[in-house]
Amino acid sequence: MKIGYFITARLKSSRLKQKILLPLHGATVLDHVINRCKQVNGIDGIVLCTSTNPQDAKLYNYALDHKIKFYAGSEDDVLKRLLDAAKYFGFDAFVSITADNPLHSIYVANLIVDWVTVKPSDFVFTSGLPIGLTPYFLNTKALEIAVGMKEKTDSEIWGPFVNRPDFFKIGYLDLQTSLFDKDIRLTCDYIDDYEVIANIFSQFGEHYEPSIFEVSNLFKEGKVLNTNGSITQAAVPLKIIADIKETFDQRKERGMKIAEKIQHDLIPGENKLKITL
Repeated sequence: MKIGYFITARLKSSRLKQKILLPLHGATVLDHVINRCKQVNGIDGIVLCTSTNPQDAKLYNYALDHKIKFYAGSEDDVLKRLLDAAKYFGFDAFVSITADNPLHSIYVANLIVDWVTVKPSDFVFTSGLPIGLTPYFLNTKALEIAVGMKEKTDSEIWGPFVNRPDFFKIGYLDLQTSLFDKDIRLTCDYIDDYEVIANIFSQFGEHYEPSIFEVSNLFKEGKVLNTNGSITQAAVPLKIIADIKETFDQRKERGMKIAEKIQHDLIPGENKLKITL
């Protein structure tokens, strides 16, 4: 199985302008995201997935500088963009992270790759760590089925649509840990988030990529304060969740026909793996 690491990146951000290009201890947020992807084992290539919007064209230089692949696809349909990139470069599956997560866990990504190699899943979700630390896993053929089933082109909220163990084989990686308090957030979405992340990187040498264990120690030792802990991540409204479920249920037959056409066996169920950190 040829597995990629896909970075979804756009320069359209309203709360924190061009946040992925902000400086971060000798590099940028995006530089750190890419460098961490390079340290994951079992990856056959890294793809910077952006849109065809002209404002995102400057990201091409980041791909060139880092010697990684680049793909410009749908501006609004994230799932279609990822699918098109996977098919273009011939990846059977991929791990995925957004470009505003410069501390995404190399350790967890390695766990996911190792796990799906011996226990295949269509999609893998992770729980137990703060937002910003964990990637997803998507099988390309399973994603093709999901893209063929969905209705709306705006697929920013895609997790609830594919997280259907009654239809797909879903992997749940449950990380049992006391590394972080529950209100810790390590994504870069607001200025307060950026200041916390910048403080974390300032504790290490330039271009160093700290592990989640080293980051945890900084909080426990009081070297980094949880000054963004009051920010609440917006939950998907129940009405949208209900609409997603209804759309999926109405289009199951279409999904089965697509699966048959592309020769992907649909084996509904759950793979669960509990890891204590």
